[in-house]
Amino acid sequence: MKLQVPLLIVLICISTKCWAPLVPPSPAVRAFGDSKFWITVEDMIYQIGSTNERIVVPKGFVTDFASIPQTLWSLGLSPHGRYSRAAVVHDYLYWSQVCTRDQSDKLLVLAMKESNVSDFDEFLVYQGVNLGGAKPWYANSVERGAGFPRIIPENYLRPADPNIEWPTYREMLVKQGVKDPQFLQNPTYCTYGNTTSVP
Repeated sequence: MKLQVPLLIVLICISTKCWAPLVPPSPAVRAFGDSKFWITVEDMIYQIGSTNERIVVPKGFVTDFASIPQTLWSLGLSPHGRYSRAAVVHDYLYWSQVCTRDQSDKLLVLAMKESNVSDFDEFLVYQGVNLGGAKPWYANSVERGAGFPRIIPENYLRPADPNIEWPTYREMLVKQGVKDPQFLQNPTYCTYGNTTSVP
């Protein structure tokens, strides 16, 4: 009987795919007052392909999902398309800048592939960040250097005013002395951003 229990567990795991890679999950988020920016209220863990490498978007990270210009919404692209889960990962990589910009853009492609984004949307989103990402990358570097946070600590996760917008709340956090944690530089997962093929 003792041998049958582990076998049963293995069979259950195989049938429910409990060992399946952690493709970008739907993030648990809370919106700021204008619903343009959102706070992750738990860690968002993306396991890259069949590797053991994980990108962890930390609880408290502020994202705007995909930064798609409104002029492109008529093409079916918006901040909240199928690629939006990958966009949260990309937002984090562009903020932390622990990988190169090129690696961050290619990790976005991997996450989009694993999110079953259509080839057409994947192409458009990638071209958008490839051609237009330099400005936000630089702006993020300047803001981080100036001490602006984008990861909200636990005791600030629920603003007292539900109508407050992120720029106003961020200024309040700066006045309170809130700073981002240190980011681990050059994590090993960055090397998977040297290609757009899912490992």
